[in-house]
Amino acid sequence: MKIFITISRLIVGSLFIVSGLIKCNDTIGFSYKLNDYFAHDVLNMEFLIPYSLALAVFICVVEVVLGVAVLFGLKTKLSTVLILLMMLFFTWLTWYTSSCLEAQDAAGRLGEEFNKNCVKDCGCFGDALKLEPKESFYKDLFLLIFTIPLFIFGIRNKIPKNDKKQDHFYIIGSLILIFLFGVLYIGWWFSLLFSIVLFGIVYLLKHKMKGDWLTLLAAYMLSLAFAYYCLQNLPFTDFRAYKIGDNLQENMTLPPDAQKEISDYTWTYKLNGEEKTLTDRGRGPKEYDEIIGVKTEVVKKGDEPKIQDFTIESEDEDLTQQFLAEDKLVIIVCYSLEKAEAEGMQALKAMTKRAQDNGYPVIGLTASGQQKKKEIQDTYKLDVDFYLCDEKVLKTVVRANPGVIVLEKGTVTQKAHWNDLEDLEF
Repeated sequence: MKIFITISRLIVGSLFIVSGLIKCNDTIGFSYKLNDYFAHDVLNMEFLIPYSLALAVFICVVEVVLGVAVLFGLKTKLSTVLILLMMLFFTWLTWYTSSCLEAQDAAGRLGEEFNKNCVKDCGCFGDALKLEPKESFYKDLFLLIFTIPLFIFGIRNKIPKNDKKQDHFYIIGSLILIFLFGVLYIGWWFSLLFSIVLFGIVYLLKHKMKGDWLTLLAAYMLSLAFAYYCLQNLPFTDFRAYKIGDNLQENMTLPPDAQKEISDYTWTYKLNGEEKTLTDRGRGPKEYDEIIGVKTEVVKKGDEPKIQDFTIESEDEDLTQQFLAEDKLVIIVCYSLEKAEAEGMQALKAMTKRAQDNGYPVIGLTASGQQKKKEIQDTYKLDVDFYLCDEKVLKTVVRANPGVIVLEKGTVTQKAHWNDLEDLEF
């Protein structure tokens, strides 16, 4: 059992650290996911939406700290209780989400109305690793196998604080797991580098200061500092389809070898006065007197383009391809002009003039209406035409309101939070 508890501490602690770090990297994106769950047609907890960003930061930072606590044997009774409660909640949430999607699919096949809205991605690992809700549910069930014994041993005070030799073992073991999962599987070197620094600070404070709370506070402050940096700038690592180096036109299309969707068609028809059924892949019965109906069921989902809803539209036409073909283009991204940071909007004027003086056309993208566009142009003296794009898409393009991306023939060459507009090179 000691060996199993050791393995459990390594797996749970390492996964909590990687998962928390990924969400610290993009707390705004995590807050959007929380808002999806808080919506009236999901969990009906809209009163929490104003606090979603604060909750996102708190959850992801605490996740890292709990991972540290269980690895180093710090406050094990409290940490194992919190880990179990968190895992039980997330297991329920992923079960609820996957059940909702199954019910939605069943209603669609039966032609029945379905009034709920289903969240399609739990956001457990942000945009770095997309899991289907059912996959997330199975992942959580797997982690409960290790979490429940940790809880039982923790509340019985059978997980003592590590000595130096044990810390060496857990640090090396955890770094190996973080390398395998965070680096080799997800492809995020920063998770390993951050963990090395984190473990070094925790180890020194633990054995020099001899204080559990002080040590955990240091882990909390370091993780919080990273989350704050990403909030005030942009995510340290961009995992989305609009990252620097990506071509938007290529991400909007599928390669020739893309997997096509495979569906079963169940035909109900009459032949010689007798009602019959046939299931095939879409050709239908060769002979029939009357087709009564057909139902479809997706057997295997097809590949989808990385970018599906990005548009640049005027009131009259779609100008997406025209602008993406420009040799160089600066796009001010502001998903909501009503909610835009006033300081950021003021900073746009100097950036716009600098770009235009260097031959860069500058346009804006927003989901706000025409009246608000005119008001913003007049208020901030912006010589920029704003075009329409879906709000959810713009929130994905850049995690700032406003933010800026620079394109060359549709390829993203620069991105900036409004705090960093001076760093853009034209």
